[in-house]
Amino acid sequence: MDLTVALTGAIIGVVVGMTSTGGGALLTPALVLVLGVPARLAVGSDVLIAAVIKLVGSGFYVARGAVHWDTVRRLAYGSIPGALVGLAILAAIPLDTVDHLLQQAVGATLILVGVVSVFHLVRGARAAEAMPGLARTIGVGFAIGLLVATTSIGSGSLLLAAFVLWFPFAPARMVGTDLVHALILSSVAAAGHLFAGRVDLALSVNVLAGAIPGVIVGANVAGLMPQRALRGCLAAILMAIGLRLAGG
Repeated sequence: MDLTVALTGAIIGVVVGMTSTGGGALLTPALVLVLGVPARLAVGSDVLIAAVIKLVGSGFYVARGAVHWDTVRRLAYGSIPGALVGLAILAAIPLDTVDHLLQQAVGATLILVGVVSVFHLVRGARAAEAMPGLARTIGVGFAIGLLVATTSIGSGSLLLAAFVLWFPFAPARMVGTDLVHALILSSVAAAGHLFAGRVDLALSVNVLAGAIPGVIVGANVAGLMPQRALRGCLAAILMAIGLRLAGG
């Protein structure tokens, strides 16, 4: 086991456990900037890691009945085609430029995630009054699928933001619906990246060895941390990392 990689996974797992966001948004840049992993392998491996983590987490919410299955289905109508389009775009990019372009795309997405996070902190929690229509839900799913396949980011942070804005769900149902949909989406995207040779299996196993215990630790200490300040710091960090990657 590579202890440096496992420790990186553990640190990110703790943050995810404390805030329920930031997995792909932190792991992919950490793999690129800290561990020197090529961006294409960082994205592909992160999507596979996400699928395993979502498999572990989603079972608890399914057992509790905290999943809105109709929304999962509608999102998947858009997110699976979106992921396939994203995989096709990556396949069309020459190998000698794909890492640079992916790094910039990840950076731009991180800036977007940071801005959205700040917006929600300033706006505060306001429950949506009615379910969105089929077309909007499919459109949200398509955008999330495209982003996840190309950057590994969005299935948690951005989709949860969309839930807060447009879906009248209780917090547990938001998370449960997000996790089950993310499991489906990440599995499809991971299969595509694996087929294309953009997944480092040894790296993924080492990250998971640290990330899974880290998530458990973070979830257990979450109540001890000031969530608003923590999320504000996370948003600032994501924007700073995004600027670093986009300018690289």
